[in-house]
Amino acid sequence: MSVSAKRLARLAMMTALGAVLLLLTGLIPAGRLGLMVLASFPVCVSLMLYGPAWAAGVYVLTAVLGFLLVSGPAAVGYAAFFGFYPIAKSLCERCRRLWLAWALKYIVYLLGFALCWLLANALFSGAVSVLPWWAVLLLGGAVFAVYDFCYTLAIRFYIEKLA
Repeated sequence: MSVSAKRLARLAMMTALGAVLLLLTGLIPAGRLGLMVLASFPVCVSLMLYGPAWAAGVYVLTAVLGFLLVSGPAAVGYAAFFGFYPIAKSLCERCRRLWLAWALKYIVYLLGFALCWLLANALFSGAVSVLPWWAVLLLGGAVFAVYDFCYTLAIRFYIEKLA
């Protein structure tokens, strides 16, 4: 088997794993957020193995499969934020200044939040949240900081123990 065939097979498996994890959000609604986060790890692994272009392909195909198979809030959340965040995180962390990297990551969070909010309001009739958008934005910002830190720990664990 050639090198390009192996790469394509691995990327296809990463895409399928992400799609299966998104599909599980319909079966396990209580774990929807956690499964969306887990569905982003194949993108992260693809990024580490093959670079941002191939990881973007995994993200796009997984998002398309998510909309075809799940077509719910999980597909919107994955497509609008969780799926592309590993790529954005990698690009933001190339900055040498920590404060600038965090500022860029927070801008990515704000854009993802706005996209999720707009898509959810457009696709699903009625209120998206019982809280006003600014309260969700503030609470989400705090959760985002914890999420980013935990994601960094998971990446470090993968590199040190599994790669």
